[in-house]
Amino acid sequence: MTTDVLIKIAPLIGGGILLIICLIGIMRSPAVPNIYAGLLAFGALLFVIPTLSNFNFHGLGIEFQGATTGLVTEQAAGIKAQLEDIKTSIADLGKRIAPAAAAPAAPSAEYGKNRSSTVIVVYTTDPKTKTIAKQMEDDLLKRGYQATSLFSDYSELADSKKGPSGSVRFVYTDPALATPVKLMLRPETSGLTVLADDQRAQMSGDVQVLLF
Repeated sequence: MTTDVLIKIAPLIGGGILLIICLIGIMRSPAVPNIYAGLLAFGALLFVIPTLSNFNFHGLGIEFQGATTGLVTEQAAGIKAQLEDIKTSIADLGKRIAPAAAAPAAPSAEYGKNRSSTVIVVYTTDPKTKTIAKQMEDDLLKRGYQATSLFSDYSELADSKKGPSGSVRFVYTDPALATPVKLMLRPETSGLTVLADDQRAQMSGDVQVLLF
């Protein structure tokens, strides 16, 4: 089994274990409605779509190749944003049933504004880029963005669009949407070489963060 395959199936295995633990916790807690278990399972199914759609297998006379479409990727980002809302709702519910718990803070105006933007973070086979991508995704979701991270070998990019190892490029359709994303992710990109931006007329998502 190659390193590339391991990188792609590891999130599925780890996510499956985490899903089981979460489901058990939800089902055992009388304070949490069981409907959250169904929502979590449904969300987890769509959560792994980008990984499955990028999975390529050749062997034993069998060839399986996925192809990530822009629509599927954007749907996955939306699902992850909804899962973040569910996690927040569960946390708020726990605070409400706790003695003398303070009322949860309402989502900020910035959070609501960000919800209309989709950010896709792309990483390579280098484990460091995946770690950075997952941190970016988590930060984006917590700020209200519809966000997802996925693997790519960048074979679809022209050589002139590829960057050296340890670099990052922001691709977007609207600079007004990309600027706050770039500022928010500055802690993660401070140790990387930031390449020239690539503005396009049309693409998947509103902002793409390409980690090389």
